[in-house]
Amino acid sequence: MGCELGKLGLVQRERKSGDEVPEPPAPAPTDPRLPLSAKQKYNIMASWKGISRAMEPTGVNMFVK
Repeated sequence: MGCELGKLGLVQRERKSGDEVPEPPAPAPTDPRLPLSAKQKYNIMASWKGISRAMEPTGVNMFVK
């Protein structure tokens, strides 16, 4: 089951099974003045990114409500 490329990747991973996978780097420390966790900061920035795409309609909707 699956495509040929998927099987090829599986065979290559089996050959390299002895190799160690490097750990991802630790997240950058948050600003001590900001009392939010890294996940909370990400969620806030992501929500504002969506709002900034349609700033005028969002502002009008908020004002009307």
